[in-house]
Amino acid sequence: MTVHALDAIAPVCATWFARIGGALIMLIALMVSGDVIARNLFNRMVFNSFEISIYLFAAAVTFGFAYTTLTGGHIRVDVVYARFPAPVRRALDVAALLSLAVLGAFMTYFAWRLTAANYGRGVMSNSALAVPLALPQAVWALGLTMFTLTAAMMFVRHLVLLARGDHAEADRIGGIGSVETEAGAEIADARLREAR
Repeated sequence: MTVHALDAIAPVCATWFARIGGALIMLIALMVSGDVIARNLFNRMVFNSFEISIYLFAAAVTFGFAYTTLTGGHIRVDVVYARFPAPVRRALDVAALLSLAVLGAFMTYFAWRLTAANYGRGVMSNSALAVPLALPQAVWALGLTMFTLTAAMMFVRHLVLLARGDHAEADRIGGIGSVETEAGAEIADARLREAR
């Protein structure tokens, strides 16, 4: 698979994962609202939203990680970053993307390991619902897997761009934009939304 194919597939997959994560947050809101209304009107809960919302929220968060990685939304401390010369900034970008991919790999490995162990032992939640814990953990681990693949792809793409000498594109996908650049992008995005 070429770099161009990855460039086309990764944003689509990450966007769909983020949309599913957003839908899960919406589902949590509907379930909690339903339980609040049912508790006030009928003095009982319908969805047992407390326990289910915990599982859904964990999945929703991890489903947003890949999109956040692609859009540069993960927090990086840039107090002195802009003061370094370009080669040092690029080395820091490589280190940041590598550490993100390695962190994702560790989290993904242990998430799937926990899921497999709980599936093998048949572990159920300690509640009235008795949810097999491997099920929500597998969805959670799937989000972490997408995050790890996206971070690894960005790391490799960044290295390829640097090796080709395409520093402007490498800086765009791996670097931290200046305040002026970010403000300009937000203004352009707002104007685009207004035009629709």
